[in-house]
Amino acid sequence: AFAAAALYAGFLVGGTQQLAITTTMAKTSMSFGQAFVKAVMCNWMVCMAVFLSEAARDLGGKMVGIWFPISAFVAMSMEHSVANMFLIPAGIMAGGNVSVGQKILKKWVPGCLRHA
Repeated sequence: AFAAAALYAGFLVGGTQQLAITTTMAKTSMSFGQAFVKAVMCNWMVCMAVFLSEAARDLGGKMVGIWFPISAFVAMSMEHSVANMFLIPAGIMAGGNVSVGQKILKKWVPGCLRHA
């Protein structure tokens, strides 16, 4: 729904459109195993952010605690299932050549299996 709102608002044009398509194509072109390992690594970083946030006593410490693990998994292009629920539909709506089957089998299944 948020990807559709971004498309309607005119955010998926020009460089943003190309970035959305490139990101979607890259995320759906990796193997199932790679996606699963990246999802597990992302879950590890999210857990680290929660741990560091809980260890801090004040708001500034909590913000710094979550900043580095979250920045790391974004910079390393790890697979976060909730983030992919925006990124991949946005790339498809921007014109990326990805089927719904590719999206489900290559992204959502490995992303959900990491919680098992």
